[in-house]
Amino acid sequence: MWPVSLARSLSDPPGNMSCMVDRDAQHPATDAVRACWTRHYSRPDEGGAVSIRQAWQPIMQFITDDLVRAGVDADSIHTELRKSLPSAYSPSGKLWDLVVLDNGVPIAAMEIVFQSGTGAGPNFRNRISEAVADSIGLLQSYRRSTVAHLTPFIGRMFVLEETTETTKPRRWPHQLLEDPAATTAPQSVLDRYTSAFRELIGDGTYSNICYLTFDRKNDGFVREPCPDMGYRKFIQSAADRIAQLRKLNKESSVSAVEFGRLLAQRDDIADVVSGLVSTPEGLSAAEAAVINQRRKTVAALQKLALDGGSNETTMQKALKDLYWVFGGQYVGIAERRDLMPLDQHDIPLVCADGSLQIVELKGPECKVVERHRNHFIVSSEVHKAVGQCMNYLRTMDETGMGLQTVHENDLGISYDYRRAGGIVVIGHPGRKGSTEIERKQVEQTIRSYNSHLSRVQVLTYADLLDSAERALGVGGQP
Repeated sequence: MWPVSLARSLSDPPGNMSCMVDRDAQHPATDAVRACWTRHYSRPDEGGAVSIRQAWQPIMQFITDDLVRAGVDADSIHTELRKSLPSAYSPSGKLWDLVVLDNGVPIAAMEIVFQSGTGAGPNFRNRISEAVADSIGLLQSYRRSTVAHLTPFIGRMFVLEETTETTKPRRWPHQLLEDPAATTAPQSVLDRYTSAFRELIGDGTYSNICYLTFDRKNDGFVREPCPDMGYRKFIQSAADRIAQLRKLNKESSVSAVEFGRLLAQRDDIADVVSGLVSTPEGLSAAEAAVINQRRKTVAALQKLALDGGSNETTMQKALKDLYWVFGGQYVGIAERRDLMPLDQHDIPLVCADGSLQIVELKGPECKVVERHRNHFIVSSEVHKAVGQCMNYLRTMDETGMGLQTVHENDLGISYDYRRAGGIVVIGHPGRKGSTEIERKQVEQTIRSYNSHLSRVQVLTYADLLDSAERALGVGGQP
């Protein structure tokens, strides 16, 4: 409980902004302020504004304990957070003395500053400029972000040494366009801070400010020059805003899909992903996400291949960018499909060694195997597709050497055309009308046929997509 004399003083009207309180009443933060002041001012005659980041333990522990008593989760309060909060005008951001996080989102930030009496007048402008810059940079970052609705509680505890220099009225320089309502009477540094802090709170630059004075020569007496910027109100307003933001964050939490969509809208998505995969946990999560998405893609392709309305054009559109479906030895798809004169390749796969594998796609409805003299052989459609693919390879063999230099010089692409191979993807034994021949018989016939080919391989869509499923570990397989 706070002393009755202090509680009474906080409920009294402010009157003169420099009104004094009962000297017998001890402010609850007195011991913490004394300890911090001693740590920061080993030579008390030398003044200047000093951040207490290096000696904040007493006051920070004091604030933390009171926030917890006010209902803030202790685990969400961070006083040793070494990561900067964003600042719209500073690429390095800013380290705040106390930060409250909710699911990784900062929902409160506090800064603590001590100002000695020596040099307080000349340093007034610098202290206010720092206060404005700290808050505006953070506020603007939130306004530009996807969590603008979670603008945090921004607070500042300012402790001013009470000396003759800070309490003596003085005239301040005249300003152009000065507020007519502003007082022109002499003001002390102490009162001038009170006016400035009220403005910062009133215009929303700060959620609240705790303004204390410290009389080092009078047994370290701590008081509150203005009741509406007292410590108790400061803590309670912070706790209320934190509770409000936690509830709002929970209600507005996005799904993983929505989060990914919002993330993809960022201009620095490459940097974000790079940062994510720089940790083992992030890399594992990213790999799992990619695998899961690819499983869904393969499942959709399986369904499409079995659809009675799908044909060669349909499958070519669906597979045109999915080089990974054909195996892990491929690293991409060539930038052009017309690499050779008079030829248009369906999917020119790029191998890791720079060579090409030309994929010729035919429709999944095509007949793959037929009976001939009590045995199964590949259909004429397979023979035609293989012949077409062989012609592509022959062209590369004959003209690739010269074109390789031209492509490097004029197009900036470099592929090894001398070691090209081919893949024919045709038919699906699961398509309606193909069930008169069992899939096992189709597979055996295709294997026998492939064993007599050297540079071209024939696959059905079933073989291709089943291999992709196995590579992705579908069904719990590695």
